[in-house]
Amino acid sequence: MTTASIDLLGLAPELVENIISFLRPHDIIQFGRTCKLAASYLRPNNVTLWQAVFLQVFDDPKTARDKVLPESRISLQKREAEWSWHHELRKRYTARNLILKQDWDPLRHRYNDVVEAVLDIFDTAINLHIDDIEGSNDERTGNMAFLESLYPQLEGFIHDYHPDISSPWTKLESALADTSRPMTRSMVVHRNVSDAACRLHILYGPTRREQESRRGLGTARMLVYDWSERGALADYGPFKNDGSGTVNWHVLEGVSTLMHRNILAVDGKLPHGLRHSVPYLTPLDESIPEDWAGVHQAWTGTYAFMDYGDLFHYNAAHALVSRPNLDDYEEACGDLMQMDLHLNPDLKDDPRLQTSLPVGNDLPMLYFCGMSSSRGRSRPRIACRGTASLVPGGREVRWRFLISYAGADQWQLEGVQPGGLRSGAIFGVWSHCDHEENGPIGREKL
Repeated sequence: MTTASIDLLGLAPELVENIISFLRPHDIIQFGRTCKLAASYLRPNNVTLWQAVFLQVFDDPKTARDKVLPESRISLQKREAEWSWHHELRKRYTARNLILKQDWDPLRHRYNDVVEAVLDIFDTAINLHIDDIEGSNDERTGNMAFLESLYPQLEGFIHDYHPDISSPWTKLESALADTSRPMTRSMVVHRNVSDAACRLHILYGPTRREQESRRGLGTARMLVYDWSERGALADYGPFKNDGSGTVNWHVLEGVSTLMHRNILAVDGKLPHGLRHSVPYLTPLDESIPEDWAGVHQAWTGTYAFMDYGDLFHYNAAHALVSRPNLDDYEEACGDLMQMDLHLNPDLKDDPRLQTSLPVGNDLPMLYFCGMSSSRGRSRPRIACRGTASLVPGGREVRWRFLISYAGADQWQLEGVQPGGLRSGAIFGVWSHCDHEENGPIGREKL
């Protein structure tokens, strides 16, 4: 039996491009190394080839961006005009290789680039409903399958902090930077970590080592329970204390770290991971099309707080040379609660539901009310009401909950849904509704 050999490079150029476009990126690179003619097909401006190769692995970013709200789209217009299939493919695979290799020295210098690439893959994933995501691997989108192929190395990358050597550090951080091992997130002051790195950590969820780290919990508490981080300019929530209404990712990361740990103590089950943080995870209720946030459903959550004496002592020591660390401080964790909510536009003029902070304009603010009860306990049901709106920029969702006892407003929760519209959990911080100076504060997860 004889077989005929084919001179691949002797075929018409368009046929060669079509054939090699079916190869995986690694194989295409190997093909380009065989000779100069083969390498010529791999020029970066070969849009036809690199688009086909990109879409073999990843979701079409245009499909994902078609769902982006107008306010968010403004920030994407410049990038879309400069889009390069070759550059984006190379950036994502460079990040992948650095994560899988776990070589801390190059990661130290490329840390922010890798974070940006991972978040870009997440943000341009085609969104599937929860019923689709829970199925087989074949039902996952290309982007999410790509990210999940990086586990558990991605967990190590998120847990370990690889600082830019030019950034200002404390003496401890500088000393650690001279060693060959990475600095874990529990070793660094969160303010030295980029907003993007904090956001990635929140969307991913807790790491295994983080759950075992007392120092990590203490570092998170230092942000969550710091009165100076929140005030009227932040609406007493996890927002930047500058009146912008934008998310304070460092505080929100601290809330996420602590509440993942605490909810396990009362429930034991907590879905987390990037695929549980994607937007549109919960489908729109077609019978209530105006409910863009998915208000009308049963919500489950819990809350936690630190002893007021410890809280006051920690904040009163702000002017001292060294504030107490919170590694060994105890927190009280509340019951597992269930809230049944429904829209109520009549609350629009409720003065307690007004905000001085700007909100996103792409979708109208929703007003809701309902009842909260402790799951499995015969405690009285408690009235609650609140709002859902977009954070400026149109990506995350802001939630406000007011809790009333005996007809009087007591507690106010300001929360953020970091994954976006109808995504996963809401993380927030609560305070007394009257916001008295040096009042109690806490945090919550729904």
